[in-house]
Amino acid sequence: MIRSASRSVSRPVNRLLSRLLRLLCLAVGLPVALGHAQGLPEGFRWAPGPANALALSALEIEQQPGRLQPWPSTSLLYNGAQPPAYWITAGMGVARLGIDDHPLATAWRVEATASGARLVHVPMADVKAPDVRVVQHSELLPMTCASGFTDDCTSIDGVLRIHTTFEGKKRTRTVGGGFYGTEGTIQQDVYTGTRTLTITHQPTGRSLQLTERLRDTPAYTAPQTAIRYLPSLRRVLLLGVVKDRGMPLGYCVVLPEATAHTTAAQR
Repeated sequence: MIRSASRSVSRPVNRLLSRLLRLLCLAVGLPVALGHAQGLPEGFRWAPGPANALALSALEIEQQPGRLQPWPSTSLLYNGAQPPAYWITAGMGVARLGIDDHPLATAWRVEATASGARLVHVPMADVKAPDVRVVQHSELLPMTCASGFTDDCTSIDGVLRIHTTFEGKKRTRTVGGGFYGTEGTIQQDVYTGTRTLTITHQPTGRSLQLTERLRDTPAYTAPQTAIRYLPSLRRVLLLGVVKDRGMPLGYCVVLPEATAHTTAAQR
């Protein structure tokens, strides 16, 4: 009798555990399945180009455990000291709007190296000094630069040209509308092919190319705020533009020596 009761109790428990396990597997697998179904973009990737191509080097970043990373969108700060200095911040508030810093906010000073640059962690107080100011995106690049599916723009100082092209096919499919896909149907354009992001140094004509593979996807990478141009250092920071298996990476482009150009950020 005791054995029989034990078996009768254990069977419902086992069935419950089995159901919970199936639900857990479904919950884990669902986002992956949705990702494949929606054809999410994989992000841009880089491959070495011709001998005269602009070089791309990994950005050295002093990581702070538990703090924000310098992507996908960060603030660029600058002062006009000699030598001039730039900072990158993540989670910095806006004092004039009464917005406090994020609890995990962090800041880095950009230091030029022979092959690229590194981000050196500094206290948030450093970027709030009286002679340090936030650089508005529009001072360096047009506001919509690198935000569209295909795009072509030139930096305010005329030094950089950033353009995106696409080679492939477009087709239109019918999908469910609304957040859950149950509110009627809509027509949706999807793309299969290769988007190419090219950064060209206009004075020398040297360029760098990154590619993004699309497979029946309506989404694409828009690195508008992830491209940070630092004219005084002749550097371009790519903060999460390049990805490896979905993980954002930091890179730096060193621009060649050229005739001096004056920009709003250099004044």
